[in-house]
Amino acid sequence: MKHQPTLLISNACSELGQALVSDAAEHFRVALADADGQLGNQLCANLHGAGREALFLDCLPGSARDRQRGVERVLRRWQQLDTVISLPAPLTLGPFEATQTAHWQRVLDEQLMDTVNLCQSAISAMHRQEQGGRILNVVPEYGILPGPLASAQSAASAAIVALGESLHSELHSSCIRVTTLVIPLYQEQASSLCATDPLSDARFQRKIARSPVSREELSQQILNALDSDNALHIASGYTRAKWRRKRWFRKRWERALRELGARYRR
Repeated sequence: MKHQPTLLISNACSELGQALVSDAAEHFRVALADADGQLGNQLCANLHGAGREALFLDCLPGSARDRQRGVERVLRRWQQLDTVISLPAPLTLGPFEATQTAHWQRVLDEQLMDTVNLCQSAISAMHRQEQGGRILNVVPEYGILPGPLASAQSAASAAIVALGESLHSELHSSCIRVTTLVIPLYQEQASSLCATDPLSDARFQRKIARSPVSREELSQQILNALDSDNALHIASGYTRAKWRRKRWFRKRWERALRELGARYRR
């Protein structure tokens, strides 16, 4: 009997991660990497009860050692690592001068360096496999659409986009495909928003509430993106439309953002 391929999902206990775990378990043996042991083990128990294979990996954000141990546990359990999906950490938003060094360090550790650490561990394992592997790094749309009150988030996400493009070209001949998937804001992430001040929190809570995209839609779009051979893949038509406006009507785009920034800074 042929086994299902294996999938490691980081930040698997996030709102988006929970939807993705449920959908992915139909096609993969799933390893859930997250710092929330209680929820992670409960999700695994639910999958086991439904006859699915699942493994929880207790990983602190930004810990290179935990990422390496997680990959090693997957290999010991299933002898292969076919696919890795790195989901984004909670958004960090607020005025630039209110974004303290601690905010920047947390964003860089939990988002950029966490992605770097997971990619390094996964790529080392995939190099030893004849079939190679698949890495999908998921970032919020601020990585390609920076805006006011999103300096730290935009910088970290843009760095992950550039990292993915570099790895895509470097590793493609090794049968390791690396794609960065850009996703829009989605309704359910309001509960995990990290804002530097109450006013920014209220503004972005309203913005997220107006998003036409739900985590269930994004979960399916993430799984569909596993078939993409591009370095950059934009999941939602909602984000693609904004990206095209930025590229084709640059002056109009920048003027609109300046007006938005002026409203935010009043």
